[in-house]
Amino acid sequence: MKFDAAILAAGFGTRMRSPLPKMASPILGEPLLRYPYDAVCRMSPPASGILVVAGRDPVESLLPPGVSWVHQHVMDGTLGAVEAVVLSSDFRKGSSSHLLVLNGDAPLVDSDLLGGFVEEASREPDAFWFVSTVLSDAGRYGRVVRSPENAVVAVREWVDLEPGERDIREINAGIYLIPVHFLLKALPRVTPHPEKGERFLTALFALAVESGLPVRAWQAGPESVLGVNSQAELAEAASILQERINRAWMERGVTMWDPRTTYIGPSVKIGPGTILYPGVVLEGETTLSDSCRIGLSCHLKNVRIGAGVQIRDHSVLTDSEIEEDAVIGPFSHLRPGSHLERGAHVGNFVEIKKVRLGQGAKANHLTYLGDTVVGEGTNIGAGTITCNYDGVNKHETRIGRNVFIGSDTQLVAPVSVGDGAVVAAGTTVTKDVPPDALVLSRVPQKVLPERGAALKNRLAAEKNKKGQD
Repeated sequence: MKFDAAILAAGFGTRMRSPLPKMASPILGEPLLRYPYDAVCRMSPPASGILVVAGRDPVESLLPPGVSWVHQHVMDGTLGAVEAVVLSSDFRKGSSSHLLVLNGDAPLVDSDLLGGFVEEASREPDAFWFVSTVLSDAGRYGRVVRSPENAVVAVREWVDLEPGERDIREINAGIYLIPVHFLLKALPRVTPHPEKGERFLTALFALAVESGLPVRAWQAGPESVLGVNSQAELAEAASILQERINRAWMERGVTMWDPRTTYIGPSVKIGPGTILYPGVVLEGETTLSDSCRIGLSCHLKNVRIGAGVQIRDHSVLTDSEIEEDAVIGPFSHLRPGSHLERGAHVGNFVEIKKVRLGQGAKANHLTYLGDTVVGEGTNIGAGTITCNYDGVNKHETRIGRNVFIGSDTQLVAPVSVGDGAVVAAGTTVTKDVPPDALVLSRVPQKVLPERGAALKNRLAAEKNKKGQD
């Protein structure tokens, strides 16, 4: 059975009460839409093509390049979204016999569920298949109506339920596998709902029963198909995903001090022996190798971490690469483009941006390095600043190997310091420093005997006078 997949992502999401498009709502660092898309990409058997239906909200940036986007220009319901897919050139140029349809607001749907559903449906490919689930409180979901013989006869929206049908607990989960030949015949026959003014995909069930097409329900667990229509449901889905992801990593040898306060995105990879302290957030394409230690309340996004790295408490790392045995933090900030080589150290209250710190190099205290290359074995003293911005352009600083940079040094880029040089504390470097040189620029120190005591006495007298006045 050859099938395409359509992800419906054109809804307004008015119940989210947010200016953010519903499909962009974040769960563990990823947009809501990314979860069903990834599930389709990873499922087995694979879909021949993936088409994502967009509406008026700009959601195309939420997924990787190369996605086939279909635009639903008339917002007339879920059936209109499927019709937009069927009429699209990307779908028509294919030869799929079936269309797998799922909602873009279902982050708990995974590839195992979709694969199991399609595998079961392939045993009776001429039927109209959908996923259902049973809820203790079915709320305002559409109900699955069955005959006394237990055959599916209809799926009715909440507003269309007949007396007694609201007690039904089996609901439509919004995942369908529909024969294309039936879909092409049925689409023109569906008219807008008299009250809602929309064309619902569930109207196809009555047409399938009427035409004698078998309708089959494949039942899934309630947690697997939870949809998101409000901020509360978004938080509920995030909590379920958090527990699911954390448990999977703990089973692979990752230690978490407190899984309840540990947040790991779906694309993160972690090596065994790694320890995560409370409050850790890992998101994006972050990869941690074996035996890392990530301290309290650290936040990492799109970071590659080598084996044995220690990231101490309250550090923030973004779009950076850290090689083996490096040490970072506490209270460090690594901005995009940073690269620490093996055994390098970045310490407390140090911020770096677009910096390559050589093997064993150290910047341990109260320092800003921007657009800088630092050679191996170099020590950057406390309070050092690379002045990389002149108000218009950014400039690079290059510091060689085994250099000593004294405390409270400013390096005004573009400038370079040669291998083995020593920059004395308090120096402002404005010209290139040759290898093995000593450079210093200070105002000469003056010592005025007894003037300190005289100054203190004068200030105390002035203070007393003001108090008397």
